[in-house]
Amino acid sequence: MLSLCDCNNFFVSCERLYRPELRNRPVVVLSSNDGCIIARSNEVKAMGIKMGEPYFQVQGLLKRKGVVVCSGNLVAYKEISEKVMQMLSRCTSALEVYSIDEAFLNFPLKAQQNPTEYAAKIRRHVDRAIGIPLSIGIASTKTLAKLAASRAKKSESGVWEISEQNIDGILSETNAGDIWGIGYRAAEKLKRSGVITAADFVRKDAVWVKKHLTIRGVMTQYELKGQPCIPLVTEPPPAKSIQVSRTWGTVLESAEDVYCAILDNVVKAGRLLRKDRLSAGAMAVYLRHGYRHHGECGYLTEDARFKNPIMSDIELMYAAKWLLKKIYRPGYRYTQGGVILCNFSDANFRQLELFDEDFHEKRLKYERFAQAVDEINDHFGERVIYPSALAVKDKKWRPQRKFLSQRWDSLKLG
Repeated sequence: MLSLCDCNNFFVSCERLYRPELRNRPVVVLSSNDGCIIARSNEVKAMGIKMGEPYFQVQGLLKRKGVVVCSGNLVAYKEISEKVMQMLSRCTSALEVYSIDEAFLNFPLKAQQNPTEYAAKIRRHVDRAIGIPLSIGIASTKTLAKLAASRAKKSESGVWEISEQNIDGILSETNAGDIWGIGYRAAEKLKRSGVITAADFVRKDAVWVKKHLTIRGVMTQYELKGQPCIPLVTEPPPAKSIQVSRTWGTVLESAEDVYCAILDNVVKAGRLLRKDRLSAGAMAVYLRHGYRHHGECGYLTEDARFKNPIMSDIELMYAAKWLLKKIYRPGYRYTQGGVILCNFSDANFRQLELFDEDFHEKRLKYERFAQAVDEINDHFGERVIYPSALAVKDKKWRPQRKFLSQRWDSLKLG
């Protein structure tokens, strides 16, 4: 028996956690540079404001309706998400963190006699300890658990179980396009073939489903029948690449500003690299110039392969600076930039050059220094120690966040 634990309106719930005065008030959270709406409270959903709506288009409406607008704070949201996932892991022997606000988990044997009651205990436990409301869907497969979680969001208890007694009715009431794993194009194809509901999809012949939706569609069909085909992934597969990019808050022109902006991305990418104990064998740097809506948008990119894989910030910064010199062009107006690391190898097992002993010792010093910086930042908070090149007063590359809540440092999560 599986369950899907979904944090309700997660980004909004995080804002309310820190600002209790926002409870029972309409709230939206905006994306980077305050571009579009990425989270809505139930009150805002009732107004008909859609997810992904550009902020400038609904700015007047939000003001008239008294909606509180918050700039997104992903660093704070990730910290709260980690606390929620740690608490959920204590309630099960197998946990799959599906996204920042969702997790699949196995119910222990003692809970399977009354899964609804056990799920209600999990909700109360997380709510009391952290303050984040959950919706929990219970079923025999991951696909059905997804359907159950969407029902749980609309129920007063916040818990919904799909069993043999109610599965037929739920499938008949569910549109085929709302099934987890069925995308927009697949839903349109099913509709043209007369498949309107999930029940219609389940009744289709498996050979027909495989022909039109590949083997993934067959797996989804079996899951809807209550036959597990998609296992829990408790250990995520190793990353094949790491990309850190950002649309900057203002247009950058000088080489120094562009370098600082890219350097900020390099530091973030390096930290992710070392977190997984990986070394990068190649790096790519790219810049976007001009404005897309003016028809002037273009990209400049350059990549390099390293003789020996690297993982320290010092070496990554040197490589990024060398690549930037090759692509930067004076007179361009740059709006976005990013760094991509790939060709990974295990940091503990790397092939070294035979006559590079001195260089190898120097590299080990760089790596030990980077790891020490990571440990300090993990303990005391991000950016306690960072490259001096980023210690400029006017960080033009930082995204615009006019509605950012006060600092989250004082938030106690237990």
